[in-house]
Amino acid sequence: MLTSRVPAPALAASIERFWCSEEYCAPHRFERVLPSGRFQLIVPMNGPPLAVGLQSRASLVETSAMRSVMGVVFRPGGARQFLEGGADQFQDREIALDQVWDNEALRMRDRVWEAGAPAAKLAALEAFFLAREPANPTMHPAVVYALQEFQNHPHLARVCEVARDARLSRRRLGELFREQVGVAPKLFCRIQRFQRVIRRASMGLRIEWADVAADCGYFDQAHLSGDFREFTGDTPGEFLGRHRAHLNHVALD
Repeated sequence: MLTSRVPAPALAASIERFWCSEEYCAPHRFERVLPSGRFQLIVPMNGPPLAVGLQSRASLVETSAMRSVMGVVFRPGGARQFLEGGADQFQDREIALDQVWDNEALRMRDRVWEAGAPAAKLAALEAFFLAREPANPTMHPAVVYALQEFQNHPHLARVCEVARDARLSRRRLGELFREQVGVAPKLFCRIQRFQRVIRRASMGLRIEWADVAADCGYFDQAHLSGDFREFTGDTPGEFLGRHRAHLNHVALD
């Protein structure tokens, strides 16, 4: 059973959603988790909470580890509000949260899992973040602007153009963006384009890959196929043939 909760207005600028999965029993042993462009916290019932930075490649998880687990999905740049240091320190890493929050991480885990029904657990998790003092309350205005451009127009936006509009050098914008969002601007745009493609693929309609490539901002179909192989390990055709447990979770035997 998967339950989710939209955050309160005070958290909505930083957090996309809270979620809770209980009694997840899949017929397959593994799932391939695709890059989503999101920073997450993973809070298992048994085991240490994890801070999972933005991923540039797919990762493999055992479904047994997902049986009872909660999580927080941050908006791009949102995790930095609650974590000390730069978000780029977490890229392609899963770091035990007690290395960041000390014993508070385990106290938070125990508190939310003892709350009762899934809705109560999610409310307890939200309450924890509402009560937490922000570590870095604001993003640099240039990063805010860059995120808007890269998310709305990943096929049009160019880092040099955005840097020029923000009146920064490309290098300075890249430094700020990596530190506050977690990856370089170019990689962030690639993941945004890729996510547009898999959302199209999840609609169940007949796919014309050349048209999808053009619509989602790729130079051509070969460019799309290259990103697919890098992010999923599959060709686009192979990806369509696989069962997807969720949008960014591909079932494996």
